[in-house]
Amino acid sequence: ELEREMLKSAKDQKFEEANSLKKRIFALKHIQDVALIKDESRIYRDEKRIRIEAYDIAHLQGDDMVGVMTVVEGGEPLKSDYRKFKINSLTKANDTGALKEVILRRLEHKDWPLPQLTAVDGSTAQKNVVERVFKSKGLVIPVVGVVKNSRHKPIRIIGQKKMVEEHKNSILLANAEAHRFAILYHRQKRSSRLKS
Repeated sequence: ELEREMLKSAKDQKFEEANSLKKRIFALKHIQDVALIKDESRIYRDEKRIRIEAYDIAHLQGDDMVGVMTVVEGGEPLKSDYRKFKINSLTKANDTGALKEVILRRLEHKDWPLPQLTAVDGSTAQKNVVERVFKSKGLVIPVVGVVKNSRHKPIRIIGQKKMVEEHKNSILLANAEAHRFAILYHRQKRSSRLKS
């Protein structure tokens, strides 16, 4: 519509008006380009710099329950993007319920880049709950679960075989960081409550 007006103004030799419309069209196209670039940058990144988000839940028999998100990008921890979540919806131990809350709250932040891969601490139950949340939001993001033994040491990673093979070290790093960060946050929260 603006382009039609601009051509009409030029045809009628209203050059100042035509020039003003031309500037408006350029500005709108620029805004559109920036919006597209931002939208794409949330999902598409250099494959070597894949963004992995890892999640973990920490509590003591349901008390002082917290969740965290850690990020590894290009094989390196991106600590500026780490996030803490105080669990609000639960009072009893429920790791999958807490995880669901954390993922839903994380997805509310449209300004945070989306990951190409998500790692959760746990097995099929934790993996499934995250996949269901992503599906409900129309997102296709692979999810892997880091299964631990009784001493909390990783014994296997469940998920897309190719994805696991290609990014095993980064997945384990992101998971280890999430576990460390969750324990630290839980201790801080518990200590703060006991002091008050």
